[in-house]
Amino acid sequence: GPSRVATEPAPIVQEQPGVKAGEWDDNANYREFQKYLATAGQVAYAPDITHRTFIVVRDADGRAMPQCRVTVTGASDAAFQLRTGASGRAIFFPRTATAVGAENNELLASTSCGGATGTARFRAEAEDQVVDIRLGTKRAQQGLPVIDVAFVLDTTGSMSEEIASVKRTIAQVTRNLAQAGVRVRIGMVEYKDHGDTFVTKGYPLTEDVGRFALDVSNVSAGGGGDVPEAVEEGMSYAVNNLNWSSDAVSHLAFLIGDAPPHAERLAAFPGVLREAQRKGITFHTIAASGMDQMGQAFWRRAAQYTGGTNMFVLRGGAGPQSTGAGDPISSCGGTQRNYASGNLDQLILGKVQREAAFLRADPMRIPGLLTDENARPCDKRTTLSPLVAAK
Repeated sequence: GPSRVATEPAPIVQEQPGVKAGEWDDNANYREFQKYLATAGQVAYAPDITHRTFIVVRDADGRAMPQCRVTVTGASDAAFQLRTGASGRAIFFPRTATAVGAENNELLASTSCGGATGTARFRAEAEDQVVDIRLGTKRAQQGLPVIDVAFVLDTTGSMSEEIASVKRTIAQVTRNLAQAGVRVRIGMVEYKDHGDTFVTKGYPLTEDVGRFALDVSNVSAGGGGDVPEAVEEGMSYAVNNLNWSSDAVSHLAFLIGDAPPHAERLAAFPGVLREAQRKGITFHTIAASGMDQMGQAFWRRAAQYTGGTNMFVLRGGAGPQSTGAGDPISSCGGTQRNYASGNLDQLILGKVQREAAFLRADPMRIPGLLTDENARPCDKRTTLSPLVAAK
């Protein structure tokens, strides 16, 4: 376009351009995700997600009830536990809970939350459904909602090219969270590989943003060697060892790395993901450039199972081939044909802001329930991924 006359001198030090990333929500496009998994190949550890049930807990006014423990029981003595997020929803995959044992194809979901109890019976073998538990009480009035945010970060040598931009991204998110209209507790887990100076290193969740920023600035990449890294150990540390708050309406973990887990550790993953579900921890996964196909498939599985989204840095090997068939018609105002894209810091910040918005939203409006969002016309979509303007 025509050049514009500068009205003031350009600053001498310009801010580094943001890391560009794409985003893929595999629960909003659940059927498309299953097609992708068929092409990615099945692996022994992978949870069976071919049937899905959204369990929604609402108060007397129909508002979302966050952090409610939901217990699913059936014919056996076994029980499967989940915890709702800020949306009032928990995702249950019945084929990962066969030990519960359906009775006449029925399971029972029950909760005791906010001074009230509620139950709902549902079919165990429905392919995609929502189960509504209405409580007789109203949700307690809250001040600013508390949201826990943890970064689970690969700091091995292969991340050395990315680590500076990842650190800038985390620092930018940390600064912006102060204006997000929520109280945020923020923490981190570093993971490397066996034989390195450490395998995992935790930084507790804190409201002291200055201290956290200092911790992030001191992170450096090194170690590793072979391609796989100690991903399972990093995720397990985040789920089991970080000081998640019972007062938080949401527990978010952002897994950032460029390499898959070790094959011999894959059997431990279903247990880690189930424990995340039990504690109401959502993993949003971020694939750095250079991630291979196995790693990309794992990142997407971990996000989809826990209700998160998968983001990927738009540079090098982790780009559009990781997005499945996509939207053949249009991107509803986006710049890409089949995924939302924008600056990574804004995509991450948007996840935190979305949690606060869930408290004001209708918990029964669920993207991807029964029909993939990409299969709907733009004006009929349950949610539109906002296009984040590049800075």
